[in-house]
Amino acid sequence: MRIFRPILFLIALALLVVSVRQFMNGYDDWQRAQFAEEAYRGEIRALETERDRLKKRVEMLKNDELTKERLARKRLGYIRPGELKFKVVKPDAVK
Repeated sequence: MRIFRPILFLIALALLVVSVRQFMNGYDDWQRAQFAEEAYRGEIRALETERDRLKKRVEMLKNDELTKERLARKRLGYIRPGELKFKVVKPDAVK
């Protein structure tokens, strides 16, 4: 009977240590998941902001004549009748 109590105590202590260790591993995993979730939420906010900016740009391109004209002049090099177009060449580009 004297040896039975210390053995039972050691078994209970071992189970307690294993339980605490498992809990700590689970807690670390949960904490990492929380950090990852916050990072994903920040990325979602950034993507939503970019989506809203692009939607606004699409609406401007559909409806705003001045925006269409600026885009055509800049990217396509369009000019109005009677206008002259000058191309400035940098000295480094000539060589």
